[in-house]
Amino acid sequence: MIATDKRQRQLVLVVSLAMGGIFIYAGIGKIREPQQFADSIAGFGILPAMIVSLMAIALPPFEIACGLLMLGPRTRRIGALAIILLSAVFFAALASALLRGLTLDCGCFGTGAPSRPRMWLELVLDTGLFSGALLVYVRSIASLSAHVATTE
Repeated sequence: MIATDKRQRQLVLVVSLAMGGIFIYAGIGKIREPQQFADSIAGFGILPAMIVSLMAIALPPFEIACGLLMLGPRTRRIGALAIILLSAVFFAALASALLRGLTLDCGCFGTGAPSRPRMWLELVLDTGLFSGALLVYVRSIASLSAHVATTE
């Protein structure tokens, strides 16, 4: 049981570090090219024009913050919850665009050529990010519960 618990903690650590790196990388890429990211957001046709610029400015620092939260053991659960929510929103936006027949560059990791196969790949990636964040969140709650139970 102890070896299994240690492996689970190691898995959570590896997933947390990987997701932290992914979100930091993605956020930095968007900060570097805010106009292109705003164009990518506008391409989805979901948000009103006046919200697009706000989103293009606010989302990258939020992604970086989520990534940084994933790196700290005490903040990992909050970062995981934020990534769960972001991944669900990203998934919904991409699925909506695909269902409406749009071909666009989501701007997820910088700019690129609009491509439906890439959109499907990013949809799968969002599912993986959601799953990884859910694993970290659930394991963090279980660890917190176990810690509370042993201190009582």
